[in-house]
Amino acid sequence: MDRISGLPDDVISHILSFLPLKRSAQTSVLSKRWRFLFAFSPTLNLLPYKNHMRRPRFLKLVERVLYVSGNSTIKKFTLSCCRKGYRTKLWLRDVMNRGGVSDLDLRLGIFDDEDEDEDDHLDLPCEIFTCKTLVELKLTGFCINELPEDASLPALKKLFLNSVQFDSLPHVCAFAKLLSACPVLEELYLYYLNWELWKRSRSVSSPSLRKLTIRSEFNDFDGLDLGNITFDTPCVTHLDYQDYVPTSYLVVNLNSLVEAHLYLVLSVNHSYDGGSAREGDNITSNPTNLFKGMRNVQIMNLLNLESMEMFNLFRGTIPVFENLLHLSISTVSVVCWSGLVCLLNNCPNLETLTIKGPLHGPWPYDPSDLVCDCVSGYSFLLTCPVKVVKITDYGGTTGELIQLKHILEKLSRLELLEVHIRGTDDMKFQKAKDLLMLPRASTKCQIKVIN
Repeated sequence: MDRISGLPDDVISHILSFLPLKRSAQTSVLSKRWRFLFAFSPTLNLLPYKNHMRRPRFLKLVERVLYVSGNSTIKKFTLSCCRKGYRTKLWLRDVMNRGGVSDLDLRLGIFDDEDEDEDDHLDLPCEIFTCKTLVELKLTGFCINELPEDASLPALKKLFLNSVQFDSLPHVCAFAKLLSACPVLEELYLYYLNWELWKRSRSVSSPSLRKLTIRSEFNDFDGLDLGNITFDTPCVTHLDYQDYVPTSYLVVNLNSLVEAHLYLVLSVNHSYDGGSAREGDNITSNPTNLFKGMRNVQIMNLLNLESMEMFNLFRGTIPVFENLLHLSISTVSVVCWSGLVCLLNNCPNLETLTIKGPLHGPWPYDPSDLVCDCVSGYSFLLTCPVKVVKITDYGGTTGELIQLKHILEKLSRLELLEVHIRGTDDMKFQKAKDLLMLPRASTKCQIKVIN
C-alpha cells in the first residue's frame, strides 16, 4: 500500500483541495475509496478549466461535487462561472446552509439589463449577508440591488468588491447598509466600481476599518459631475487610493493614517480626457479636505505626476504634515516640480525623500540653464530636514550632475544619497566617480551608488 492511501480520509481531502477541481476529480478512478474523496474537501475551488466558463461539463461537475458532498461543511468556497440564475442561486444557498463558511469568493460576469436573459439574472441569496461565520468575502461581477433587512456579518474582517454595481432604493443605500452590517471589518477593497456614476453620495464609513483600497479604471468622460465623497474611517492606517478627485470631500476622518499611496486625477470643466490639469484651468475637482484629513500621515507615496502637481494647484490649502517622515514621488524629466516645492515647505520633520524617475530638467531644453525655474536653484532645500535622498533613475548627464550638486550643497542634514545609475558598466563607473567628487553641505553625507 502506498503512503498516501494510508492517510485518513480527511487528510487526503485536505491535500486534494490544493489541486484544480478537474485534477482532484480525476483521482476518483484510483479506487472505490477515492471515488468521492475530492468532494469532501473543506476547501472547494470550483474554477473552470482553461477558462471555458460556459462549458456544460463544468456545470455538471459543480452539481456533482455539491451533491456527493452532502451536508459536509465547506469552510472556503470559490466559484467562477458566467452561468447565473436559479441554478447558481441554489448552489450558493446549499453551501451557506451547511454552516461554517469562513471564506467565500464568487466571480460572475455582469450583464446589461437589456441583454440579460431572465434565466441569467441572479440575486445573491440572503444567507450570504446574514452569515455569522464569514470572515472573508470576495464578490466579482455582481449587481446588488438591496440587502435583507436583517443583514449582519458579525465576523467579516475582509471585504473585496470588484466590478460590483450597487443600486439603491429611494431612502436606502445598499453600499452603506453593507458596510454597517460589518461591525469588525478591517480591510476593504473597492476595484472598478464606477462609483463616480452612482446617483447617491459616495460614503465609506466604518469605525473598525484598518486598510482601505480604492482603484478606478480612469475612463474618459465629458460633462459628469463627480459629486461628493466621505471617508469616515477614523482607524484606517493604510490607504491605497487611485481615483478621480470629486467635486468635494464632505468629511475626511483619517486621523490614524500611517501610510498613503495616491494616484489621483482632476477633472476640468467636469471632463477628463487623460490629460493633466494646469494652472488657469477651470478645475472642477477639489482635494482640499482630503489633504486636511491626511495631515497625520507618516508615509506618503505619490504614484503619478498629477498627484504631486495638486499640491501646487491647491497650494493655499496644504496643511502642515507634522508627522510625515517618508515621501516618495514619481517623475518624468519634462514635468515641473512646483508641487514638490510646495509640499516640502509643509513637511518640517521629513527624513526620507525618494524620487522614482529622472531628475527634472528645464523645458524647453536650454543648455545654458540646466536647472528649471520651478525649483529656484533648489533654494527651498536650505531649510529642508531630509536625511536620506534616494534617486531610482540617474543617467549622469551634465544637467543631472549639476542638479545633484545643488541638492548636496543645500541639504545640510543629509546623511545618505542613494543613486541607481543606468548605462553600461564603463559609463556607470565614470558617472559614479563624478558623483563622489561633488561637494556636500553635510559632513555626515555618504553617497551610495547602486548599479
